[in-house]
Amino acid sequence: MSQVSSSDKKARGMQRYVQIASALRARIDAAEFDTGTSLPSIQLLSRAYEAAPETVRQALAHLEQEGIVARRQGVGTIVLAKSRDLRWLRLPSDWDGLVTFFDALEVQRLVTESADRMPELHPEEGQALSAYKYLRRVHSRAGEPFCVIGIHLSAEIYIRRPREFREKVVVPILAQMDDVEIGTVRQTLRFDVADPEMAKLLDVPIAAPVVVVRRTICDPAGQVIYLADVTYRGDVVRLEMDLSPP
Repeated sequence: MSQVSSSDKKARGMQRYVQIASALRARIDAAEFDTGTSLPSIQLLSRAYEAAPETVRQALAHLEQEGIVARRQGVGTIVLAKSRDLRWLRLPSDWDGLVTFFDALEVQRLVTESADRMPELHPEEGQALSAYKYLRRVHSRAGEPFCVIGIHLSAEIYIRRPREFREKVVVPILAQMDDVEIGTVRQTLRFDVADPEMAKLLDVPIAAPVVVVRRTICDPAGQVIYLADVTYRGDVVRLEMDLSPP
């Protein structure tokens, strides 16, 4: 029988209290609990979420740190305010949306820069070039980090505008370059939880929900000129698609 490590147990426990905190935050944002009112007791929340009282206390402590609730002796947990503007980040679903998607982003913090990292590509993503420039950044909004992005960019394209690519968002620059031809653009999405490194970069608890997006841009010959692995905070993302019949 396989054994569960102490680190796995800790991550699972953290994930549960984060889930409860997220659920309560959403209910507060939806005005199910108004400002100035009390949340249900720990015992009631424990039964409602099928969690240990200590796990519920952890969730409430997390919300208290955010300034959303206050725990008061003999009174209970009082709702102070709604959380920050959630679900503001609409993921792009076409090329034009991808190019304009970055307009509101603040200047990013460069975490890693390397010239010798080759991407691991899946067969359906395209053909690899001989050399790439690797950049890893943290994007913020109003001073709050919301995504970590690792970019493999064609080295041949990078050397044409190295300063711009280091200091600005890459995709809009590619779209403006007359000597760069865009072929296919692909995007995949999956859900995950933050590992210790990602939690630190995004300023979220370990095992907090995250959305992982992988984007590839190929030239008309099917060669990958841009590959981005992006991890977003799970509490800011929304995805909208038009499913209307033709």
